[in-house]
Amino acid sequence: MDSDYVIDEMENIHRKGYDIEVDWKTRKFTPSTMATERIKKSIGYWGDSLNKHLASHNVELEKLESLKFIWPASQRKYMLAFDDRGKEYKIYVNEVK
Repeated sequence: MDSDYVIDEMENIHRKGYDIEVDWKTRKFTPSTMATERIKKSIGYWGDSLNKHLASHNVELEKLESLKFIWPASQRKYMLAFDDRGKEYKIYVNEVK
């Protein structure tokens, strides 16, 4: 996004000991005080294509009560979702470097 990787910005925030969360349904970034314009723009960009991406995997966005990217301080990052039946789905995000 804008000639740099947003994950690098998020890594800098994470290295400072902050928990990071992106709520894809509300497009909210936490910690909100550290949300740069590039992070907000990226969330907007990917959020706009979320419905199409999920549909390609036979997932209906409206059936998900929540869909979040979570990166706790000192832990691995993962995606967490709950469907309209209350079922939880959790998958760790691959670390690539």
